[in-house]
Amino acid sequence: MNPSDVIQRILGIALLRAGPQDLPYSTGLMGTVIALTAAVNYPVIQRYTPDAEPLAQIGLLVAYNLGFLLAALSLRGHGPRFVQTASALFGSDIVISAVALPILLVIGRPDEANALAALAFLALLIWNIAVVRHILSAALALGGLASLATSLAYIFGASAFVRALTSG
Repeated sequence: MNPSDVIQRILGIALLRAGPQDLPYSTGLMGTVIALTAAVNYPVIQRYTPDAEPLAQIGLLVAYNLGFLLAALSLRGHGPRFVQTASALFGSDIVISAVALPILLVIGRPDEANALAALAFLALLIWNIAVVRHILSAALALGGLASLATSLAYIFGASAFVRALTSG
């Protein structure tokens, strides 16, 4: 599969038109999208959590996300889907983060004083939840509330995990 096909499929996943099964099984692709996700998210972490070390946070997020995914897939008996599912999750995160980065940099920090930024952040969060649910639902063969609960645990658990390990 050529790179433009892979990019189209990742965009399709981010737009809820394709699933993780549409990506090739490639550890090289998985490593590439993880590295690109880190690069895209570095400036956001640096700007919005200036007291934190961005590389440490990214490393912890990657470790949590991969560990969560491996555990969930293994528990459901779908361990062989790990590489494609991780590629889909990190690849779609590149798309969402690439859209979010200019929005967040232009309109500022989402807080009480900046309602536009708060609304933009909420819209991006809803999109992220929808995409993660779409991917995990397909990969884990889950439906309904189970896929939503798993997606929320994946997304918000990552933040809680990083905070628990970095707050001191």
